[in-house]
Amino acid sequence: MDDFNEFHSKNEDNDVIKTPDYRKKPRSDRTAGERKRWLIPLAFLMLIIVAISIFLFVGSRRQTGLFLWLTDRFTPAEEEVQIILPAALFTGQDIDAIIAEAVEEKGVSEINWLDKNTLSYAMSPGTKKMLQEEAVDNLEDKIAAIKDGQEFPYILDLSHDSSFREFYLVAKQEQADSALASAAELLIVAAYYQHFNAAENEEPEVSITVEADESGDPPEMLFYPTDIDQVVALLENPPEPAPESKTPAAGDKVIVTTGPDNLNLRSGPEITYLIIDILNSGAVLDVIGTEGDWLEVITPKGKEGWVHGNYVELYTD
Repeated sequence: MDDFNEFHSKNEDNDVIKTPDYRKKPRSDRTAGERKRWLIPLAFLMLIIVAISIFLFVGSRRQTGLFLWLTDRFTPAEEEVQIILPAALFTGQDIDAIIAEAVEEKGVSEINWLDKNTLSYAMSPGTKKMLQEEAVDNLEDKIAAIKDGQEFPYILDLSHDSSFREFYLVAKQEQADSALASAAELLIVAAYYQHFNAAENEEPEVSITVEADESGDPPEMLFYPTDIDQVVALLENPPEPAPESKTPAAGDKVIVTTGPDNLNLRSGPEITYLIIDILNSGAVLDVIGTEGDWLEVITPKGKEGWVHGNYVELYTD
């Protein structure tokens, strides 16, 4: 009893109940330590997520072969699509090299010959979209080259609809055959694009009309796919381009080419001016000036006047 009283009295004197040391440490300290230990792996995980998000965003805008290769392996498999392409669309190209490039660099999973004239491309929807964008870029480049007049100077005008299915060409009359061969090149590029752009079970179609400038002849027309044999023949054996006719200038000589008819010599460069002489076909004239399609000439008798350039040609001795 004395011991108990002594212990109790000591506690009363101190007026404090002592707490064991192991219970004095706050539990919040241990929780903070655990959070610190998880901070580094959590930050690393967030970094990986951000990197993947950036990769997918960039890849969606730049469909490269590497991106397609990686996404095909690290994303859920998509149902493949099949594109049927006639071998005629690769006329004049190394088709074996094209097949190898499509599989090795462009993400096409498989290419098979259905028969000797038809290829089957199997690919993911992403690869199809990439090839579609590449095809429309090639088509727009071809159209730009024609409109610039550098590659085909004998084509005067080119127009087309927004779907790239219908094209209309105007060519110089003397170069109509060459213009038709150029139209065959354009049709092949447009048909290739339509195979990737057409809806499922839709037949790709392209038509091109070629009309000669200032000619009463009916226009030439090419249709895909019905005229594919004619198109291939034009590509493999293009017609020889006709020599460009030189526009007469002052100092040149021209010869009247009206056949059995005569040519009027007028006092000015319009049909409203007075006729001052009649020239026979075969007459050689000296050109002293030009205005539009009209030529100011001197006849063998020394008379000056104007004739229309459509009825004369450059004369060489």
